[in-house]
Formats: sequence, structure tokens, C-alpha cells
Amino acid sequence: MRRISGLVWCLLLIFGSITVSADEGLIEASYDYSDPEFKSIVNMLSMEGHATDDLSSCNVKQLYYQEVADMLNKGMNKDEILDFYVSEQGVKALLAPPNEGFNISLWVTPFLLIFAVFILIFFLIKKWKKNNASLNRNEEQVEQDDDDIYESMIENERKKLI
Repeated sequence: MRRISGLVWCLLLIFGSITVSADEGLIEASYDYSDPEFKSIVNMLSMEGHATDDLSSCNVKQLYYQEVADMLNKGMNKDEILDFYVSEQGVKALLAPPNEGFNISLWVTPFLLIFAVFILIFFLIKKWKKNNASLNRNEEQVEQDDDDIYESMIENERKKLI
């Protein structure tokens, strides 16, 4: 009798735990991670530097995914969720800063600097070419003068011998 009651209790424990785990699976699976709205939200979060990690092996990324899914289940929209993370962690919670205020200058300044450097290089090369051309003309003039001097010397020597 003890064996039968022990067996019954074990079966109840096993079937009860299966039911509980199945209910937890239904709760967790209530929001689909492949939903475009969900993906657009999690792709905007930096997840404390874990945004590029693999979901299956990163506990931080799993936690963020679960939090976002819970917020969407509660009826929050994309802006509310992003505002929640920004209010908790600041702008660093987002992968890209918002396009307003000082952040715009952070996006534009590198391109302006690159453009200014290209213009500077263009004018430097133009100046170097101009200087090089004038040096070549001066060298040609010096060579011509040297040739004239040598010719006159040769002519003088030739006249002495004749």
C-alpha cells in the first residue's frame, strides 16, 4: 500500500509540474519575437552593449526581449517603451541618438571635416603643381643660359685656333 501511494504521489508531482511548465510556456510565448513591431523596438535598444550578442547565449539580451514583450503585452507602444528606457538609462539606452539638438552636430561634423580636408588637399596639390611648373621653367632657362655660355666659350676657343 505504501508503494502504491508513493507511486501515486510521484505521478501527481510529475503531471503537476508538466502542467505548470506548460502554463509558463504559454505565458512566455504570448508575444512573438519575429513580429516586425517587436523587432523594430529591440533593434533600437543598445541593451547595455549586448545588442550584437546572440540571443540564445546572452542573458542580458534575453532579459531585454522579455521586458519589451511584457511591455507590448501591457499595451505600451513603441514610443512609450523607448521613452521608458531613455528615462531609466539616458540616451545611451538607444543604439543611435535622436536627431535633435546637439546630436545633429555630432552626425554632421565628421562629414564637414572630411569635406574641408579634401578641399585643403585639392588647393595644396594645385599650389604644388604651380610651383613645380615655375621651377621647371626656371631650370629650362638656366639650362638655356648654360648652353649659350658654353657655345660662346667654344666659339672663342675655336677662333683662337683658326
